Amino acid sequence: MSKLRNLARDQSCVRCGIHDETVVLAHYTGARRLDYVGGYGIKASDLAGAHLCGPCHQHMDTLSRNKDMKWEHSEEFLHLVLLTILRLAEQGHVKC
Repeated sequence: MSKLRNLARDQSCVRCGIHDETVVLAHYTGARRLDYVGGYGIKASDLAGAHLCGPCHQHMDTLSRNKDMKWEHSEEFLHLVLLTILRLAEQGHVKC
């Protein structure tokens, strides 16, 4: 397991704020996933991941299947990824 995935442990969800054992590094599943080392059946890079709890992770995965909302989903997910990166930088895990 990568260091970035391990860092999700003991974090709160960047979407809803819940802090429990279901928070994981959820890989970006939006319209731009091919640009982030992802593909069909291939997860995006760990760098394109957000700390999400189980219900928020499920919501984002479900929303990714809604073709009418693909750009809204992408925008929200990328925002959550950026919040995660900023959090990790503030905690000293990512050096800028």
